[in-house]
Amino acid sequence: MNEMSPLADPTPEPPHPYTPAALARLMLSDAYRELAESSLNRIGTEGDSSDTIAPGDFVREAAELMRLAEAAQRRAVIYERERGASWEEIGEALGTTRQSAHTRFAEHVKAWREPLDKPERLHPDGTPDDRRIPYGARYAPGSAAPANGSAEKTARLLDQWLRQHDGRADQEHPVSAGLPRHSTIEMVLRVNSAADRIRRDQLVPDLKAEADLWDLSADLQERMLRESERGGDLVPDFIHQNLAADRARAKALRAAPDRDSAAWDEVVKARHSAPAATPTEGAE
Repeated sequence: MNEMSPLADPTPEPPHPYTPAALARLMLSDAYRELAESSLNRIGTEGDSSDTIAPGDFVREAAELMRLAEAAQRRAVIYERERGASWEEIGEALGTTRQSAHTRFAEHVKAWREPLDKPERLHPDGTPDDRRIPYGARYAPGSAAPANGSAEKTARLLDQWLRQHDGRADQEHPVSAGLPRHSTIEMVLRVNSAADRIRRDQLVPDLKAEADLWDLSADLQERMLRESERGGDLVPDFIHQNLAADRARAKALRAAPDRDSAAWDEVVKARHSAPAATPTEGAE
């Protein structure tokens, strides 16, 4: 009988957060849904002779659909930029010039990226938290859902809506299945960057918060090892070394009452015990 590896765990791993590109696509899908729903509501003719219909109402309704279509177009441009499309390519798709496309949509793209690049705050895993991000974008499990919903909830509702309206009953997740999520290595990089920011930015360092981050980094690296085992992939030695170094950092931080204590030497020692250069260090 084969013995199970100490890292092997049959329990499904919780999903990682959606990427910014996934959030942009979700935003676009939601805009398409709103436009489609509004269009469906205006197809029927039964109420055309009603006394409640005023002159110009049908023109106003068509104008509203145009407004919704323009909103969808702005979100389509944002998604194209997240996918790496150039302004020249976007201008060509619109039948205009690169400069015209940039002039028309650059501010919308900038407004979308700003809370992702410079959020009001960061979650413990290094992901952005900002009320300006659509759907709250606190997209990972384990945190309270924002007042305006969450990306996870929006994706589920869009799955349900599309199954009901597009005959896709044979597809359980017609929207959410195609939305990319961060990989485990990307989450390790985010957590390491968050730990670096704590040391760099805080006037009074929060040793416990930093310790929590290094423990989280080690947890993620253990997950990476489990994923590699399941896939039969070879794991570089530096992953094991980084994992041990991160656990040591966290332990030393928890033992040090402050940075002036003797225990702080152990923190410095643990930090320097990691390999000099690996893919999990120094990334923003």
